[in-house]
Amino acid sequence: MDKKLIEQIIKEAKDTEANLVVADRRDTFTVEKDDVEKIEVENGHLKATMQDGKATVYVELDNVYKLVVERDKAKKTGGRTGFGTSLS
Repeated sequence: MDKKLIEQIIKEAKDTEANLVVADRRDTFTVEKDDVEKIEVENGHLKATMQDGKATVYVELDNVYKLVVERDKAKKTGGRTGFGTSLS
């Protein structure tokens, strides 16, 4: 997935104080807005550092095939906006 697109999605998640759902070739996980200290793109990786400092998640940008901004469902129905690419 394109680095600029990933940075745009991260910015949207931060600006709207939403969770970010990340899917790569192996797994899908949620970076919850209340638990993450910092999320950024560096050296070909999406890096999420948790607030407790006990966990840092690295996902290679080439392995990311879907990012979803998951907004609070109480505020808005249809809470997910997804961005993805197809793997050929």
